[in-house]
Amino acid sequence: MENREYFAVLQYIKALIIQGELNIGDKLPTERHLSETLSLSRNTVRDAIRIMSSMGLVESRQGSGNYLSNKISRNISATVDFMLLLEQSNYLEINQIRRAIALECFRNIFHKCTPRDIRLLKKVVEKMHQKHRQGHYDKLFHNIILRISNNKLMISIMNALSVICEDLIDNLFKLSNQETLKRIVNSHKQIIESIVNRDELAGYTAVNEHYDLVDKEICRWKEVL
Repeated sequence: MENREYFAVLQYIKALIIQGELNIGDKLPTERHLSETLSLSRNTVRDAIRIMSSMGLVESRQGSGNYLSNKISRNISATVDFMLLLEQSNYLEINQIRRAIALECFRNIFHKCTPRDIRLLKKVVEKMHQKHRQGHYDKLFHNIILRISNNKLMISIMNALSVICEDLIDNLFKLSNQETLKRIVNSHKQIIESIVNRDELAGYTAVNEHYDLVDKEICRWKEVL
């Protein structure tokens, strides 16, 4: 299949989305319809849909058809995972991206957080003291902040990177010493306090401290390994 043939299918799907005729969860036109409309073979259309499926743009359901999907973060996860395997990136670089997104998310939510959001964040931080569940509640804390930010692109990227870093975060809580764990939990508390006190600079400082601690632990583990 030539690239121009694949792009013909992709551009047609994009046009349907732009025209409002296709939304997430909607069924795509049949392979036969695409083949006849675009003057392409059924095999070419099928290959194009398979590529879009691997990108997370399309979900194929056996016996039902193909549907427009929003699982693009899976493709991001797979790409970054292979970059790690091929040593084209590392966890420090991933943490740099996570830090940048976290700082921007904090800026977005600083004036958006409701009293209910604050109460929820506090409850999550309180549960970070539970052994064997700390990584889970750390992820939940950051997911709440992402949700409040309501930036869908940042949510997709951060969710993709969270999948890659899941074991890393779990090990951070399992293997770090008590002083480091205390500082990590405290950085979450400081983020909440900065929002309550409307102290934006203190919030940025707390976010940076959190990711500084993660960087430090990544470097320590690299030396051990």
